[in-house]
Amino acid sequence: MNLDSQLQQIIDELLSHGISLDLAKKEFEKKYIVGAVKRSSGNFGRAASSLGIHRNTLRNKVSLLNIRFPREQYRVGVSPEIHKKK
Repeated sequence: MNLDSQLQQIIDELLSHGISLDLAKKEFEKKYIVGAVKRSSGNFGRAASSLGIHRNTLRNKVSLLNIRFPREQYRVGVSPEIHKKK
């Protein structure tokens, strides 16, 4: 299935559930941003670059869309065992 077909399928599904264009755009943008930040291991500069926007624009969008990232999820070099209770 190509991208156009996949998008059409998603659009049809959203429309059949009465999802507004504004809500669909907002949720898509949130998921896209979260995906880019995860792929860049939390590095906002790299995530912004992969999205084709400036780092400050990404930070503004994260704030406006109320996206929250767990602080320790992306810390490099921190072993998960450090945070376990003994």
